Amino acid sequence: MSAKLILVAGATILSLALGSVGGAAVLPDQPMAEGALEDVQIPQRFRARAYGAIEAIDGGTLTVSTPAGSVDFVTDANTLFFADRERVTLGDFAVGDVVGAVGWWEEGGGVFHAFAVAKLAEDRLFPVAGTLAEINGDTLIVETKGGRPATVHVDAETAYRIRGVEDPGLDDLEVGMRVIARGTLNPDGSLQAQVVGAAEAGPRQARLRGEVIAIEGNAFTVRAGKREVVVQTDEATEFRVPGVENPTIADLEVGDKVAVGGVVEGGGTARATLVIVLPDDAARLTGKVTDIEGTTLAVRTAGGTVNVLTDGDTVFHVPGVEGPGLDDVEVGDRIVAGGSWESESAFHAIGVGVVGGRRAGARGTVRGRVIDIGEDNLALGTARGSLTVLVDEETRFRVPGVEDADLGDVEEGARVGVLGAWNEDGALQALVVRVGGARRR
Repeated sequence: MSAKLILVAGATILSLALGSVGGAAVLPDQPMAEGALEDVQIPQRFRARAYGAIEAIDGGTLTVSTPAGSVDFVTDANTLFFADRERVTLGDFAVGDVVGAVGWWEEGGGVFHAFAVAKLAEDRLFPVAGTLAEINGDTLIVETKGGRPATVHVDAETAYRIRGVEDPGLDDLEVGMRVIARGTLNPDGSLQAQVVGAAEAGPRQARLRGEVIAIEGNAFTVRAGKREVVVQTDEATEFRVPGVENPTIADLEVGDKVAVGGVVEGGGTARATLVIVLPDDAARLTGKVTDIEGTTLAVRTAGGTVNVLTDGDTVFHVPGVEGPGLDDVEVGDRIVAGGSWESESAFHAIGVGVVGGRRAGARGTVRGRVIDIGEDNLALGTARGSLTVLVDEETRFRVPGVEDADLGDVEEGARVGVLGAWNEDGALQALVVRVGGARRR
């Protein structure tokens, strides 16, 4: 299989076929307060996440302003509450607090049932991702994964990253682009973007999972949630059907559950590079790799250690690694695997993806105290030890009361938040360095 197909297969299986890697129903995933929920056993059905600023508290319901509008966080006697890494009660929360929650969404996305709620720092960076639907002056409307429009504000300090565009700005954004914005929350729940990244307009990667409801010639129709998508195939499309060697579209049947990778062509159509027929008992597993023996990964999960079995057909996805394989998975990695259970302690994987961690090329966000300042780097003390942050001419600094700030405006002992990308040495190459806890309003 080509490297391109391997990467598409990994993304398809892990992000679509068996649930996105930590995906939420309406807004993108965002980790909770640092360390707040690390020791909490979160049931699989409660893995959706949401965040926002509390605008009202009525009994056990928190009405929260989010970039995609107001959401009711419903809590009950079993909900866990956290602040500053400590267990607290609902009474410790107040209007104006920025909070994140794990739980599950009711259909429609306006009500979120919270398994756990954590109070977050006001200057925490949050993401909004989706399709750019409108550009109104300095306001962007982003159509999120759940179909709800999110409001993102930009200003003169917002940095832009657009593939293929040198020195990009707001004028280079186009409706229809796939974008991801990161920033702080405004009091109304909208996002004040520090960084907006976008790919070029035009065809974008298709990742969908659903049921085949019709087959006609070289095309088939997939019902994915409430959508129906016509998928075009050609001689370059690769098919994977359990128990079938060299499968083609002729081996596809109405009623099959499939995962599709390719490009969206608009108008409810997609062109497939990879089509995978999923087993009837398709399942998903997450955990931490504790041992690797041959082609078997020992993975510690919330329910105990499971042997994840891989073979020559298993697709791997490792951030920053092109054409990854089993050799690129390391002890200590946190993974998500898609496949089926062979027994209570054995899981046969059709896809394995490494998530989080400090993989080269993966995005990272850290907070800590500055303990040393070099010519082109900062040493931070964090909850997980010391960390080197590299800066360059593209790094943007945000220092309260300082215009056009640079590294010279950062002082030892300052509390900072850093958004960037991990490099091969385990250092974080900074895109944005934000000093202090003040939030721009």
